[in-house]
Amino acid sequence: METNIMTEGKKALTESPKKNLRKEEDVFKEIGVGRVPFSSVLSFEPLIREIESKAQNGSATESAIANMVLEKLKEAPALGQPIPDRSVLEEHQEIVELLMMMVLPSSIRKKQLAKVSAPFDMNPIYCTHSLGGLMKAQKVKYVLNNSNNIIYCAMVVNACSLILNKFYGQNINVDPPIALSIKPDGYALERHYKTQMDAQYVDIKQLKPLKPLGQEEINQLLSNIYDIDLWLQHIPPENFEFQGFVIGTLIDITEEEALSRLKYSLLERDAVVDPEKVERLQHLIRTYFDLPELRLGVTAIDYPIDKSVAHRYKIRFDFLASRHECLLSPENKNSIYEKACRYKEVLLIEDLEEVSNKTPIERDLLEEGIRSIIVAPLFNKDDHVIGLLEIGSPRPFELHSFIELKFKEITGLFSMAVERSREEIDNRVEAIIREQYTAVHPSVEWKFIETSYNLLDKRERDPKNATVDPIVFHDVYPLYGQADIVSSSEKRNYAIQTDLTDNLRRAARILQQGANLGRLPLLNQYLTKAERDIKGLQDEFNSNDESRIVEWLHSEIHPLFHQLRDKYPELAGPVSSYFEYLDPELGIVYRERKAYEDSVMMINNTISNYLEQQEKEAQKVLPHYFEKYKTDGVEYDMYVGQSLLKRDRFSMMHLKNLRLAQLIDMCEVTRIVENMQGELPVPLRTAQLIFVYSNPLSIRFRMDEKQFDVDGAYNVRYEILKKRIDKSLIEGTSERLTQAGKVAIVYLQEKERQEYLEYIDYLIREGYVTEEVEDLKVGRLQGVQGLHALRVTVKV
Repeated sequence: METNIMTEGKKALTESPKKNLRKEEDVFKEIGVGRVPFSSVLSFEPLIREIESKAQNGSATESAIANMVLEKLKEAPALGQPIPDRSVLEEHQEIVELLMMMVLPSSIRKKQLAKVSAPFDMNPIYCTHSLGGLMKAQKVKYVLNNSNNIIYCAMVVNACSLILNKFYGQNINVDPPIALSIKPDGYALERHYKTQMDAQYVDIKQLKPLKPLGQEEINQLLSNIYDIDLWLQHIPPENFEFQGFVIGTLIDITEEEALSRLKYSLLERDAVVDPEKVERLQHLIRTYFDLPELRLGVTAIDYPIDKSVAHRYKIRFDFLASRHECLLSPENKNSIYEKACRYKEVLLIEDLEEVSNKTPIERDLLEEGIRSIIVAPLFNKDDHVIGLLEIGSPRPFELHSFIELKFKEITGLFSMAVERSREEIDNRVEAIIREQYTAVHPSVEWKFIETSYNLLDKRERDPKNATVDPIVFHDVYPLYGQADIVSSSEKRNYAIQTDLTDNLRRAARILQQGANLGRLPLLNQYLTKAERDIKGLQDEFNSNDESRIVEWLHSEIHPLFHQLRDKYPELAGPVSSYFEYLDPELGIVYRERKAYEDSVMMINNTISNYLEQQEKEAQKVLPHYFEKYKTDGVEYDMYVGQSLLKRDRFSMMHLKNLRLAQLIDMCEVTRIVENMQGELPVPLRTAQLIFVYSNPLSIRFRMDEKQFDVDGAYNVRYEILKKRIDKSLIEGTSERLTQAGKVAIVYLQEKERQEYLEYIDYLIREGYVTEEVEDLKVGRLQGVQGLHALRVTVKV
């Protein structure tokens, strides 16, 4: 055994560094690390002292070996002195090997990457077999994973710390944080190492008198570890010499370093979106598992599928991205992907060939060259599945339970990266929606998100020419309804007329009082004008009267009143009372109109809240577009059809269900308003109208108006009819079609009449309406004829 070690040692020591070994000094020059400026010389004296101690105080075995080495050393007294000339080592190779055996046992030499060298000398006097083989290679890539300046600083500070410890009574431990990546030619993966320096066999010789150093100065050094000039100023290198040798060992930290780099990479922006960054992640995964042919796959996905969002997240790097539009489509039920999502567990398949009842997923994976695979679901903070992570190997059983354990350690990192990337894309899409579309109804939000994503994609590819795609839904069925406040214009005008008359009378009284105070003919003129306007309002109210009178009050009368109050103390009280009676914001009398508008607001809010509640339930049956408007009452549009749906199936049953539900809602609205009469400041009633239109049409989102409108000349007829029927009369009479407490149903075709008669029959039996059903013909409107209506009276 000793002969083998001696032979190996001779080989390592006798090989010429210039011919076979790349000098470590050359490696460090290649990567930019400077030489430490302290003098050093090779010496075995510290080791020999230890051997002498073992010979005297060690165990029997240690003592015997130590005495044998000491006997050998008598043959080479030069080895007991500092060795400036390396030729001495070649003359006494066997003895040097014996010394090396004392610090590097033969049991570790084949695998351990270790070397022995003079202090701060990059050229070793001895290398273990494994390190020696690496040093021989001419095509080895060395990468220091620290800043070259930091490494140099650490080495200098380490030397100075040893001096401070020995001569200045300090206890400073500096371990230079040097990490090294090595990739020999022909290897697919690099290995990562950290250095460990053992300086126990180093003596420090004082060459000149010590420079005085107080604790305050030492503390200053410790606070400025990167200021090398300061350190060398207080600890001059020429004052000391390091004698002995150091043992340098490279400790394999490949797994830890790969995991650390993986964590750092996943924190980067677009870590799982950018193909180049995903490729780098795959390389780190290969290094982490030490499997050069391992493949990495990551994709954003939602489970269950009905929770999926409308747009793609650009995170589609799974093994089957080019083969399957959706990994969780119905035909892939019970696939490894679907099972991983369903059970929320990591799934390991050692050999895909052995899987029974293969789905298209397993068959396509085999065609992709995947034999063993591990799949893990990725979760967000709410524990919802948001993605899949997979690793695959071309060889069966290369992935096994031990790999699975390590794999589970990294799934959380990918979950955070995928969730963060999804949120970033969501935010960018939402920004486009706000910019382009403002508010969007939830039922069609998927289409807006999809279109926004497409615009985002276009902007990234061609920013100058990117335009938004039109949003159009074809073949949708409209439903229109309104609850209109009866005689709203007349009642509003009456309220305005009453307030203006009150305002003018109050102003006229002050003008009369002012005119009596002296010769103020202007006040008489204003008084005459106020009395004329009061008479005009009583005779007939014109829409222009309001703006004209308010403008006159604000621009002429009110400034005059302020002057009169300041000039005449007897008018101060009446003028102040006048202004206190006015609305503080509008600056006019606002009593009757406020009562009217409060009543309208109460009715609108009550109807609106009721419709919104019913709408929530209706959306659960089938998503559809719904939009309402508040005026003097509430009107709303609904559109339903297959093109509005992302996943569900539309049928005519859904349309009939919505029509019946709408009719019931109009009856309920009638009852609600009737029951509110005692609460309203001004009693108001509503007339309900439904417009039935059975021809499907197209709707388009108008970018300028930020709302949907019917699309195409043919479909415009629907909008014309809808806008004109609410003021229509019954043919041959002056009676309005819409009446308080009733629901009018306007239709075009006989089949629609039959359909709604069936609904009305149901409502009669359920007690919503009376048995009287009016079958009416709608009077001719401008450009519209042939309309018919059914009208029912709601039971309150």
